[in-house]
Order: sequence, then structure tokens, then C-alpha cells
Amino acid sequence: MRVLHVIPAVAPRYGGPSTSLWPMTSAIARLPGIANEVLTTAADGPRDRLKVSDLPRDRVAVHLMSGLRPFAAWLRSHVREFDLIDIHTLWNLPTAVAAHAARRAGRPYTIRPCGMLSAYSWQRHWAKKRAYWWAVERRNVRGAAAFHATSPGELRDIRAAGVTAPVFDIPLGLEDAAFATPRDPDWLRQRCGPAAGDRPIVLFLSRLHPKKGVADVLIPAFSAVKADAFLAIVGGVDDSTPGYGETVRRAIARHGLTDRVAVLGPVPVADRWAAFDGAAAFVLPSHSENFGLVVTEAMARGCPVVVTDQVQSHEHVTASGGGSVVPVDAGAVASAIDIILAEPARAVAKGEAGRKYASSHLNWDRIARRIVEMYSLALAGLVSPGVARA
Repeated sequence: MRVLHVIPAVAPRYGGPSTSLWPMTSAIARLPGIANEVLTTAADGPRDRLKVSDLPRDRVAVHLMSGLRPFAAWLRSHVREFDLIDIHTLWNLPTAVAAHAARRAGRPYTIRPCGMLSAYSWQRHWAKKRAYWWAVERRNVRGAAAFHATSPGELRDIRAAGVTAPVFDIPLGLEDAAFATPRDPDWLRQRCGPAAGDRPIVLFLSRLHPKKGVADVLIPAFSAVKADAFLAIVGGVDDSTPGYGETVRRAIARHGLTDRVAVLGPVPVADRWAAFDGAAAFVLPSHSENFGLVVTEAMARGCPVVVTDQVQSHEHVTASGGGSVVPVDAGAVASAIDIILAEPARAVAKGEAGRKYASSHLNWDRIARRIVEMYSLALAGLVSPGVARA
């Protein structure tokens, strides 16, 4: 089976879908009889500058295009060479071009929406999305042979869009480095500097975007934490909300937390393991996450987690006992952080429970087999490719 993965961009700045693609395709490539290739663009912020040599690919051929025109031309020339097209994300022209090319070539395609059919996503630029839906995206969505949801919540979102094709609930896995990278518990404290002292460090690690709840949930929550703790905010500002970094800094100052919070900015992808190692707790207070890979990454490093019930990987937190799941509420987040910090021995036990669960349930080799099963069912004609469903 020859599979083409299509994704609009893969630079680390674009978050979960871009970073999860590489361990996913590498694990699929390790299975017998499967050949993977990736078609994407060189987009990396304000200008195209990504190179194939920059990518952490493993046994996966990558076709990196400098713009939409060469992207579309490559598809027209090569789409029939593949048995199936796997499209990652929605609401963008590259994936729309890919769906159209697959239908014209009579090739089945699957879609991993990456949260793009959630209520939160619909609410952003609602009028434009509604117009684009009826003009373009509705046909693409309803022409898919199957869907890859990463959580029960995302499965419900997909069904709400009128999809009648099979939807497979398959979580995201964890790359081997999550477990194999040597621990470095001092790295985070050194990055925070003298202000952290010997206080326990609470970690937020993700893109700085309003949906992550940093300014309106995390900062108010941390101001209410009773323990004498320090907060490390790690991550770059999302390109779509360039002013949000300043919003976060104003919230820190407004709550009188300047001496108890370090905004560290983005870190190299490989350093995130060390960031988890130095944290007493990891917190992701998001308003919406179709999965939240960073949560299971923290679990893999043995770090107890606090997440909101809008982070769809919360089911794994509950199943593992690796942390707390709370509403999107500053008071609830503060209480959960205090409980972890007040009982260090219990926090260690939670972290270990999360680590064991992640190792046994979220291994990419195990999950890749389920993805390939989805491909096989689509290829077997479970539904006809390219049929728009009412």
C-alpha cells in the first residue's frame, strides 16, 4: 500500500499536527507492505524557509513545495501513483486541492481534522468559514472515505458536521524519545534563573494562543495558588495571534506575579523532555484541544498533569490516574495545582502511573497498526471515494 500524507505545513511553530506527523509516518513505515510519502509546503512563519534536511523524517520521502502552485502541479502529476491520500487538517487551500485531486483521480482519501471541526474552530471567523464550507469544504469533508478522530469528543464533532463515513477513534501516540531521552531535572530551573530559587515549578508548555487559556485562566489560577511555587511559561507566540504574548505579560503584571513567573519563549523540540523533567506539575488550561499531545508527553516523562475537560486527551489522564481533570475555571485549576504541590509523594505516584499508562497504551507502533487498518478498510471500498453525502 502506498500512502500520501498531505499537510499544509510541518514547521514546529505550527504545533501538534505538524509535530505528530513524523513519529506517525515513521511508525507506519515500519509496518510490512506500507510506503509513506509526505506532501507539504516550506511555510515557516512570514516566509518559506524550511528545508527537507530540517525535518525529523525517518524512512519517509518528503516533497516540500515553495507555494500552492507547485504543490497543485505536483499533485496533478503524481496523485495516481498512490493507493490512498491521508489529509491532515482542514480550512486551508493545500488540503482542499488534495481532496479535489483525489476525487478527480478516483483515489480514496481519509481526513484527520486535527480539531478543525470543533465548536471552537467554527466560532473563529464564523462568517468566512460558513461561506467557505458551502463553497469548498463541505464537498471535501463529505467525500472522504474515512475519518481519523483522536478522541471521542472529536468523533462527535465530526458527526455533527453531517459526516456519514466511518470515523475511527485512534489517539495520537508518543515518539520513542519521550521515554528514551535521559532525564535532566535541572534544565528547567536553570532556564528560569535565580527567581525560581528552590520553589516547585509549575510548567505550561504550548503555543501562546488565546484558546490555551494562559492569560484568562492560568495566570488568575496561579495567583490563587496557596503554595509558594514558580510558574514557567514555555512556548512561542502563535502566528495567528501575534499580540497574545503581550496580553500574557500584562496579565502577569496585573496579578502581581512578575517575580513568580518566567516567560521563556520557544525552546528546541528536543528540549521539551527536560522541561517536563524539572516540573512539579504540568498544566494545560485550554478552552479547546482536539487531543493535546503535550499532555501525554508530560505523562510519559512522569510529570503529574492538570488539564481542563476541554482538552480531549483528558480521558487518558483519568484512565491512568496521572493527574487531575477540571473545568475551565481558574479556581478549579488553582485547587488542583495546590493538591499536587501539597502532597509530593502522591504527586510522584501520579506521575509514575501516567508514565506506565503512556508506555503501554500510547506507543506509536501499536497505534500505527490501527491507522493502517483504517486505510485498509477505506481501500476495500467500505465507502465509495469522492461521493458527497447529504
